[in-house]
Amino acid sequence: MGYKMVIWPVSSLRVAARAQETLYAALKRDRSTHGVLDLMQTRAELYRTIGYSDYEALDQSIVRTIIPEGIPQNSPA
Repeated sequence: MGYKMVIWPVSSLRVAARAQETLYAALKRDRSTHGVLDLMQTRAELYRTIGYSDYEALDQSIVRTIIPEGIPQNSPA
């Protein structure tokens, strides 16, 4: 089919699992994340990576849910 791509889905999961082990060990030991801050993305890096501003734009484009009046929501049994 002409595809020239290789993926390693379990490898990325294993890397993430090791990072979680490191975080939780630090939380248990230090009772905080201060000792692992250098291993974390900054909030700006995270937002850029996941395209956070796109989600904000989507949220603003969606009309909030309104419960119609006159319809019993919790009628006594």
